[in-house]
Amino acid sequence: MLFERRKSSLKTSFNNGSTNSHDDKNSAGATARSCSSDKNLRTACYCEENVWRLAYRRIMGALGVGQTNDAKENEEYYVVFVSNEGRVCPMLNQIASKHPLEPCFWDYHVVLIQSTKVVKKGKQIIQAQVLDMDTHLPFPCTLEQYIDGTYSLEFLDEKDVKTFSPLFRVVRAELYLENFYSDRMHMMEDGQWLATPPSYDCITTPNMKKNKKGHFSNLDDYVAMSRKSKGDDTSKLGEVLTLEQLKSKFGLG
Repeated sequence: MLFERRKSSLKTSFNNGSTNSHDDKNSAGATARSCSSDKNLRTACYCEENVWRLAYRRIMGALGVGQTNDAKENEEYYVVFVSNEGRVCPMLNQIASKHPLEPCFWDYHVVLIQSTKVVKKGKQIIQAQVLDMDTHLPFPCTLEQYIDGTYSLEFLDEKDVKTFSPLFRVVRAELYLENFYSDRMHMMEDGQWLATPPSYDCITTPNMKKNKKGHFSNLDDYVAMSRKSKGDDTSKLGEVLTLEQLKSKFGLG
């Protein structure tokens, strides 16, 4: 991510591709469940991990006093990567900007969508809420409110529309939890951290492979966007949608 980058010499806890259990005390999962609140899961510039932990906490349940909150049967969670083919996506109301109405040009961003099926007047409808830990908008807020407050930008010409219009990689949260991994080396430059990494262990999976840069990370697979990308709701990388397609998928079409 492009903003709030700070240099640090902190060490990462990732070790030669070895895996760790999400139940380990310092794992991403265990620390997510024991965190005091959803918003306190945030580490600046690590939105892909913030949302992984938020999804884990929502699905597995936050640890309370003698109780666990289980996900409801009528609720579904989706991890949504926001970017485009040029990886320059303007978004309003981001806390990384100096002013809420000054667009923040992300190379990518990640949010969580909670989709709930409800019955109104005898008809089943979808109510979708967005959970974005990096916005000035309410947390959570309705999808309609989030879109209006984040993407209400007017472009000067068709070239700008093509360059800056957002695309959305929508992935079932359970599949993201199962398949995403990162050694955080995309945030390392010349031996220094571009932003202080989280204190919990890196997110790993048993089937990790090195990418083209020699890092144990598949982050780029999720960030990569193309209108020609194939995929569906059952794919581990989800599907790539336009803004209008995203609205339609979650009941705003």
